[in-house]
Amino acid sequence: MDEDLLLYPHVFSGPPKEIPFLFPHAVDGPHIGMFPLAKAGPAADAYRAVSGSVSPEFRDEVDRLASLLESEHGEWEYATKALDWYDQDTIFFSITG
Repeated sequence: MDEDLLLYPHVFSGPPKEIPFLFPHAVDGPHIGMFPLAKAGPAADAYRAVSGSVSPEFRDEVDRLASLLESEHGEWEYATKALDWYDQDTIFFSITG
């Protein structure tokens, strides 16, 4: 699996640099992360490809993550082709609890 498709570094990446103010965050890391929508489809494919080699206790979560990424990517592909005003290109993660 390509390293740039792994979600872990993106989940804890913090808010975009373009936001001119600080977000409050947990002591052990940022509570917001982001992942490019253009990579969501390839990431879903990669997670599905390795799902069988993941420990059975985590396989359902990997499959669910792949499904969610695939859904987000599908919506992004549709919107970028069908809606001339659509310009979103990022999935944002909010870490709570």
